[in-house]
Amino acid sequence: MTDVVAIAQARPRDIVAVRGRIASVRVEPRDAAPAVTARVQDETGAIDAVFMGRREILGIEPGVVVDIEGRVCPHQPVARVYNPSYVVRQHA
Repeated sequence: MTDVVAIAQARPRDIVAVRGRIASVRVEPRDAAPAVTARVQDETGAIDAVFMGRREILGIEPGVVVDIEGRVCPHQPVARVYNPSYVVRQHA
């Protein structure tokens, strides 16, 4: 994993690693394409980690501290990283 930076330093199209606490997890409804979106926050901002093709991911739950790494995609109002690698650092 690359060096961890603050979420506010994550720039579109860069590959970054950030650490934060999962504030929320959203699962797409059954009639939509499978996806899990985890909103990860640190003291500088928030980024969405979107896991396509999944409805559940072991260890990804609100309150957990995670490192995520991937390419930042611009998305309003919150940046997104699709199918990032991740490491659970602290369980809720």
